[in-house]
Amino acid sequence: MCKVLFVDDEPIALEGIRMLADWEELGFEVCGMCPDGEEALQVIMECRPSLVITDIRMSGIDGLELIRQAQLLSETYKPIFIIMSGYGDFKYAQSALRYGVRHYLLKPIMDDEWESTLGDVMEELTSRQQVLDQLEMTISQLLPMMMAPILRGELEELDESISKRIGELDQEAEGWKCILIEGLNEEELASCSSYVVPRRAMLVDLMPGQVCLVVDCTEDVRKLAGKVYDRFRQQDVAIYVSIGPPVRFLRELNVSYSGAVEASVHHFFYDHEGLVDYENADRLEFSYNLGIMAKLEELLGAAERLQEQEAASILKQVFVLFQNNKIAPEMVRMLCVHVVLKSMDVLRELGVASMDMWPLFRNELQTGPKSLMTLEQSVRSYLTEYMRRLRERRESGLGHPLYGIERYIQENYKFPLTIKEIGKRFYMNPVYLGHAFVKKYGVGIIEYIHDLRINEAKKLLTESAATIRSIAEGVGYVHYHHFLREFEKRVMEKPVEYREAAYDVRKKGKECE
Repeated sequence: MCKVLFVDDEPIALEGIRMLADWEELGFEVCGMCPDGEEALQVIMECRPSLVITDIRMSGIDGLELIRQAQLLSETYKPIFIIMSGYGDFKYAQSALRYGVRHYLLKPIMDDEWESTLGDVMEELTSRQQVLDQLEMTISQLLPMMMAPILRGELEELDESISKRIGELDQEAEGWKCILIEGLNEEELASCSSYVVPRRAMLVDLMPGQVCLVVDCTEDVRKLAGKVYDRFRQQDVAIYVSIGPPVRFLRELNVSYSGAVEASVHHFFYDHEGLVDYENADRLEFSYNLGIMAKLEELLGAAERLQEQEAASILKQVFVLFQNNKIAPEMVRMLCVHVVLKSMDVLRELGVASMDMWPLFRNELQTGPKSLMTLEQSVRSYLTEYMRRLRERRESGLGHPLYGIERYIQENYKFPLTIKEIGKRFYMNPVYLGHAFVKKYGVGIIEYIHDLRINEAKKLLTESAATIRSIAEGVGYVHYHHFLREFEKRVMEKPVEYREAAYDVRKKGKECE
């Protein structure tokens, strides 16, 4: 409802203005009937009427001076003035026009003239209200968008209209708190807006899976946060709600948001039934110690050896260490990503499809999991799928894969061989292959190849007249000195000594015959 103010130093004239129309039916509230300009100016400052009907000739502040001073009060507040005067002097009309007054009526007021003027005023007020409504709607839409950089402490300057609206909201509120809501997907985020019932509450979309509810401190913030949490839990949606500390002004919201983020870390280590309040939560100190890497390598080794029970046991130990040592959540996630990527390397080197596994785990990190427990479940599920694919690959061949590898080495030891090439040929990770070969045969693959080559060289040294260098090349050595070193390490003498000794043995054998 618009407000109207009457100003005239004659009481009868004031009553006459009041009787000119059914002001309430027209949508006006009469906020004052003032006998002079001083009182009228005070009412204007306090009530901000949309329409002021005033006389010109008054003692003290006259009508024209009242208009002038009223227009200086604010750049945005501009009431409509109707001047009613018994003076038709051109200078008054001219002064009124200079102040932007378009309605100048001479007493006595004629009905048709009054109705025409009132119609023009109502049309102008309606037009102004439509503009204000549109502006308010635009601001209401923009304000939550502007809140996101304010929450993150990134916005330094605001649009004048937004800044004004923020100031108005601050005056109406006792202060503000952030309710941080995490773990929602896009569809759930869209439905979240229907839960924002409180007046002066704003739902701010921050990033995937995270929104912030900005609430006036006059609300029971904890009760509201509990309602939001319960509403989603009734739909079996696992969300995490954290309440930040109070701040007095909207421009300080980054302090409340930072507190909510700090409080949200409690969800990672503890079960708070989905709700944590910064003001009641203990401060946590985190560790960034990477000493747990050795345990992760044990986990990867057990999974690669397909030792499911051992892998599950080590995984449990790893997460107990995370919990007890309060390893920082971002560090925990980084270490879990390390496990995922290393195991994907194993599958990739074996020619097993693995690229579809990373997006699944990446999505887990983006939309959650917020707790250590759910992250452990995600890693366990991933490793189960990893070992299933690994087992399928290894069982796709006939018999134990090491038998085929041993046979391949025996048939090709004279050619350049590396563990990596052998692993690729037999779809096995080189590290796993090396460990498995040692466990089964008691010797590493490279040493096994050298044994085969040196044994063949010993045979050729005793059964042929070929030069030692040609024998070395024939059994697979590119460099002669490499052959000499490996030969002496195994036979404990030089090839020429071995040949001579073998020759002497044969000669003595013939003499004995």
